[in-house]
Amino acid sequence: MRGKNPADTTPFDPKITKTERENRKKKKQATTITPGKSSSSYYLSTDKPLVDYAYQHGPKHYNNIGIPPFSNKFVELKPALLSLIDSHLFVGMDHDDPYTYLSTFMELRSTMGASNKDVEAIYLRAFPFSLAGKAKTWLQSHPNKSLNIWEEVEEKFIVRFLPLSRFISAKSTITTFSQGSDESLCETWERFKALLRRCPNYNFDDGAQLHIFYSGLNLKP
Repeated sequence: MRGKNPADTTPFDPKITKTERENRKKKKQATTITPGKSSSSYYLSTDKPLVDYAYQHGPKHYNNIGIPPFSNKFVELKPALLSLIDSHLFVGMDHDDPYTYLSTFMELRSTMGASNKDVEAIYLRAFPFSLAGKAKTWLQSHPNKSLNIWEEVEEKFIVRFLPLSRFISAKSTITTFSQGSDESLCETWERFKALLRRCPNYNFDDGAQLHIFYSGLNLKP
């Protein structure tokens, strides 16, 4: 008959129709955002807040230094040591001397009396507590657990806080050293040695040091 479609003769099955409606309903629920218990939070079909989907998963305990374990389980950083370190913080200002800081830091560490096996672990554990300001920001700029060897930490620290320009200036101060007008010989010698300590890589042997010091003295006839 005109207008007839063979599909129209298919018998109606209520079970198939019900199944299709349920599938469409589940699909719609999976893509629909509905308000949660809080007026400011929204949930997907899994009742998980949207803010959790935007959360970036990363290390739960971020530390720029990979700290090795102590060989002796009884070794620990005592509050007294941390208090001493806190009183000698390195900030990273232009006038701060990184070599003097490292020397003091190592002297404070020696008060623990730990074995040689644990020295590096102590340095790496205590180092972050000794920094503040720019120096702390510099340490935090390193990737997670990227600093694992104390010698490398020292080298990176010196490169950052004693750049070539400061090194050249310090070396020039040594080569042009001279005694003050009202300065005793003892005071002059102490000041000269202090300049050498602030620039350990000066590459002046003992003879050169003696020549520079002697040439800078105000010798009276």
